[in-house]
Amino acid sequence: MNEKIFYCIFIGFLIFIIVIGFWRTPITKYKPINDTEHAITDLFIKYINARNNRDVEQFLSTLDKNCQYMVDTDLIVSKENLKGMLPDLWMQNDDNSKVFGSCMTWECMNENFYKTGMLINPKFKILGDYADVRFQFVAGVFLDENFFQLKKENNTWAIISFLRPMN
Repeated sequence: MNEKIFYCIFIGFLIFIIVIGFWRTPITKYKPINDTEHAITDLFIKYINARNNRDVEQFLSTLDKNCQYMVDTDLIVSKENLKGMLPDLWMQNDDNSKVFGSCMTWECMNENFYKTGMLINPKFKILGDYADVRFQFVAGVFLDENFFQLKKENNTWAIISFLRPMN
């Protein structure tokens, strides 16, 4: 009897993993429905590529000059402050030391060993020159919700706020 329960749970887990594996739309494969979504999608491709390649200047170029960026659950910083924290903030876990508490929110706890990730399953809410965009950030088995607010100024979109849900 216990063996049957084990096999049922194991098969259920495998089905779950397969479904989750195919239920992802990376931002690089997302098909925008209009020109505005296309411009925003391009911004986020630039954002995630810069983050994954540790390109500070490219990363900061996706942020508005007045951006408020959540670094940790207790710390939201300006673009200028974030500029002073990078790339050290990204690099501190590259030696796999698992330092806890001072890494960027999505890089804490489970994700320490994942140096790159992707934004998946975008959801857009666009109102004129402002937009709310929600993604899931995935790195290995780590999955986290990401919330962005954007503003269009001089025909260019930029991130004005990055947050994640408080646990």
